[in-house]
Amino acid sequence: MMQMINRHDRTRAFVEHQDATDMQVSLFEMLDSLSTALDLINPALHDHHKTTCYIACCLAEQLNYDTDAFNDVFAASIVHDIGAIALADRLKLLDFEQRNPHMHGEFGAVLLSKFELFSKFAPIVRFHHVPWDFGKGHVFNETPVPDASHLIHLADRVAVLIKPKEPIFAQVAPLRERISDLSGRYFMPEMVDAFLEESRKEVFWLDLTSRRLDQVLARKSKFADISLNLDELVQLSRFYALIIDARSRFTATHSSGVAASAEAIAEYYGLPEDECKKCRVAGYLHDIGKLSIPNEILEKNGELDLMEWRTVRAHTYYTWQVLAAVDGLQEIALWAADHHEHLSGDGYPFRRKGDDLPLGSRILAVADVFTALAEDRPYRLGMKKGQLTGILLEMVDENKLDAEIVNLLIENFEPLQTRREAAQNSEKHALAEFWQVARGSMEPHASEQATNAT
Repeated sequence: MMQMINRHDRTRAFVEHQDATDMQVSLFEMLDSLSTALDLINPALHDHHKTTCYIACCLAEQLNYDTDAFNDVFAASIVHDIGAIALADRLKLLDFEQRNPHMHGEFGAVLLSKFELFSKFAPIVRFHHVPWDFGKGHVFNETPVPDASHLIHLADRVAVLIKPKEPIFAQVAPLRERISDLSGRYFMPEMVDAFLEESRKEVFWLDLTSRRLDQVLARKSKFADISLNLDELVQLSRFYALIIDARSRFTATHSSGVAASAEAIAEYYGLPEDECKKCRVAGYLHDIGKLSIPNEILEKNGELDLMEWRTVRAHTYYTWQVLAAVDGLQEIALWAADHHEHLSGDGYPFRRKGDDLPLGSRILAVADVFTALAEDRPYRLGMKKGQLTGILLEMVDENKLDAEIVNLLIENFEPLQTRREAAQNSEKHALAEFWQVARGSMEPHASEQATNAT
């Protein structure tokens, strides 16, 4: 049996282990981590967002964009395909010509509009597949198109045309020729001229194909020294949760439920406000590694085979890989990645056990199980208190979950359940607009059909 320790002693030890100052994380590193997570969705698109961002930044410099305009291009381009998360056929993004390419732009704009810090990038992302069409591209569906959208459109298409398995300098001449041929029709001539000038430099192509593209982008970034405080990190992590949960109807709103539950448990435990907020952030981010799981596995109607199950179990590793790369986020990354670890050492992916599992990890593990059992799923309703607490206590008996935290949850079951439900209902409302756009975008608008016919 687990050795019981006085809660006040554990709380004091936990707090003494923390940095008492308000935590700060780099906005650049958070954007970079989001880009990494988005590219987990399809290995064939490895580093696509970062490659597009690099090209777009080079063009912005060539066009003498000021710092604010440059930062807008940087942020929008590094997440430009964020709306593609719900599209099972994301491989279509590899095609130079696309049928109804604007759908994921619309999705992305809706998602970005939900986070105040990123809302101004929504129009840029929304229109990043609008062709120039000899000036007609200034307006799309009676809405002005930002020049930054045309810049990212060109950068995105160049990134798609590059063949990673072939020598880059063998591709330069035909690629430059193809882009030049499409000047005026698909791309704004001013942008094409900037590309042709920039792409004359060997360093452009060497940086573009560098294995250290993250470092190249860090040097390019003009907001690398901008940090997010803990409250801003909570907002950003909720935005990440929307992206994670929009991926599958089976787990829609799950991350917000875990976040609310983890924060509440930490409060009941008596942890300081900042530590409670960190638990909330870890809850929002705990399943970011699930972006690596193919849709056909996420939504399989039936039992998973061995290889599919191993794919699912790997998501906690990718959660760690994505989040731990952000300086200052390592502790939260640990709690988030540990949510399937057991005190017995039989969890995954690190097989940590007992005292190797910090309090934050134990809280996240209980919050995750509680939310998964309590929430409605497409194939079943959420469990009632008796059945749910019975399973939690059984997992305590099997030395999987922390007994003290489970008992604390049971003691506060009703208010915790209320907070979880409120959080998940709020996220359900936020996702409703996304799915409304999805339903309305399945068929191209008339103006899109005309565009695609050119």
